[in-house]
Amino acid sequence: MRPLWLVLSLALASPALAQQPSGVPVNCVVTVSTATTLSAVGGRCAAQDDSSALYITDLAFSTNAGAIAADSFNTLKYGTGTACGTGTVVLWGAMTVAAVQGAVVQTFRTPLRVPPNNDLCWMNSTAGSKVIVLTGYRAP
Repeated sequence: MRPLWLVLSLALASPALAQQPSGVPVNCVVTVSTATTLSAVGGRCAAQDDSSALYITDLAFSTNAGAIAADSFNTLKYGTGTACGTGTVVLWGAMTVAAVQGAVVQTFRTPLRVPPNNDLCWMNSTAGSKVIVLTGYRAP
């Protein structure tokens, strides 16, 4: 039997071990170099037949162009129908300085949740290169 101080020290030193998600790991990557409208992320980030929810734990959203026009900032949305066109809900958004390269990297203590049977979609209407990397898991 381990002493209580050792058990507490191990738990405090590695909190990530206590918060490991249970589910199927997901990694989705999108790259594009044109102006974009609301677009589905696809792959394992798309709605699945198993009715599982998508939990996003980390994201990196980079762009080499920014503007001040409508929808010209990094946005994640979810919904049903073509390109999340029905029941669209904003899940996450981040603004960067206009006309510069920008990157937003976030880790979420509480994962972002996309409900079952909903696609994950993204938007940044400014023309230019964009990369999105999402990691997380699928679970009920």
